[in-house]
Amino acid sequence: MQNILITLLVAALAVIATWKIKPEKEQPPAAPPVVSVQQMGTLATLKVNYANVIEFDQRVTQDIPWTQWEFRFGGTRVLLIARGECLIGTDLQSAKYEHLSTDTKTATLILPSPKVFSARLNHDPKTGGSVFYTVDNKGIASLIPGTEGQTKAMNLALQKGQSDIEAACAKPDLLIAARKNAETVLQPVVSATGWKISIVWR
Repeated sequence: MQNILITLLVAALAVIATWKIKPEKEQPPAAPPVVSVQQMGTLATLKVNYANVIEFDQRVTQDIPWTQWEFRFGGTRVLLIARGECLIGTDLQSAKYEHLSTDTKTATLILPSPKVFSARLNHDPKTGGSVFYTVDNKGIASLIPGTEGQTKAMNLALQKGQSDIEAACAKPDLLIAARKNAETVLQPVVSATGWKISIVWR
């Protein structure tokens, strides 16, 4: 009887030892955490300093009744040295992974194309901003009292300058530069997960 108990005890210990030393089933690698990229929000990757000369003419005219002609009294000429800056970046909240392969630990990170998300003129000449170099009235407009015409012309010149900076900062070569800068910043972040990540822009 004692021999039987000893035999059973040895068998039990052998089973336990075998279970202990049995290698655990290898777990597949976890997917790269896209949330760590999304939490970065909007990633600004390019700052552009803008400067341009805006020439604007605000004409003062009067339509001639029953004709397609108009009589020009003169106008206001504005020469604006416009300065400002814009930021180009990528909305990482829309980032997502595709083509995940746990075997090769490879994935594709899909990003929205960079865009201008801030473009503004600096209206303060004391800080190196925009300056009105010339504001001249011509013709009969110079005889009209008050500064309403000049103020209107100056505001329209500023509007033109704002449109110009938005267009200048949206040029394809600047968007390409912003894309390359974003890849330089993001590659170390996503590669730290141990995965090989390819970035695709859409």
